[in-house]
Amino acid sequence: MSKQFKCLVADSCSAEGLKIFDNYDSISYDVKTKHTKEELLAMVSEYDAMIVRSATKVDADVFKAATNLKVVARAGAGYDNIDVNVANEKGVAVLITPAGNTNAVVELSIGMMLAWARNIPKADKSMKEGKWIKKQLKGTELKDKTLGVLGIGRIGTGVAKICQVMGMETIAYDKFVSQEFANQIGVKLYGDLNEFLAKVDYLSLHVPENDSTRGMIGKEQFEIMKDTAVIVNCARGGVINEKELYSALVDNKIAGACIDVYSKEPASKEDFPYVELENVVVSPHLGASSAEAQVNVAKLAAEQIAQLLLNGKYIDCVNQKVLKK
Repeated sequence: MSKQFKCLVADSCSAEGLKIFDNYDSISYDVKTKHTKEELLAMVSEYDAMIVRSATKVDADVFKAATNLKVVARAGAGYDNIDVNVANEKGVAVLITPAGNTNAVVELSIGMMLAWARNIPKADKSMKEGKWIKKQLKGTELKDKTLGVLGIGRIGTGVAKICQVMGMETIAYDKFVSQEFANQIGVKLYGDLNEFLAKVDYLSLHVPENDSTRGMIGKEQFEIMKDTAVIVNCARGGVINEKELYSALVDNKIAGACIDVYSKEPASKEDFPYVELENVVVSPHLGASSAEAQVNVAKLAAEQIAQLLLNGKYIDCVNQKVLKK
């Protein structure tokens, strides 16, 4: 029996996760990764659905060529590589899988804070170089410090809960959550961003990058923050003005930064000179890079596509309201 729907897996995804499609007789899938844009444009018209991660850019050209496309699923939470406005025009659903990598990003955020506070990267490097510089590596504790969570969704909530167990005071700024929700998770919610920023010892960012958040943390905000504050970004690089972050770190406007994401990736020290600073801990966008998370997001993407194509269910669809108008 021929398959009714075809799905293109355009970026590398867990083979174990994609096995979800085997549960559905009417859906087939092809894994075709590391393609050029021209190759993608040539083949995409065959498919009813696509799964992407961050490498493939689903822009206006792709949507124009994808004449049979009904749904694009992002195996992950961020979807800035998908032109949602064009998807709306074409009537294509855009799905995300935020629950699949939540725990991985939560754990990395905590790990970054601990690495910075206890000088773990410097300690590791010095030991490998045959040095014993214990006195130079005295750190600080997270206990009794104030964690400020900017964006109290799944990941922000997870970070806050773990930090509460570690003895940190947790506060938050998020225009889209209620005081009732904040009370339920034991977080003090601020209505004024500047007042919030002035309180934090660690600022953990958990917002998407869009027109309202792009560059929202910059020179003005660094001036407001304590000079002992540390910023942690495992969300999106563009949320911070990265040039002004470098200046703030060099001028000791803030004490340090833990950065996993960049406005241009792959990132280099030439593009982001703060990578080489002593008061910075950096990693190459590892937030969702756990074995468990990669299986989870692939499973969720496959299942959500199947539910939409076969049952008309929109699960974690970012443009459902527009499509149903």
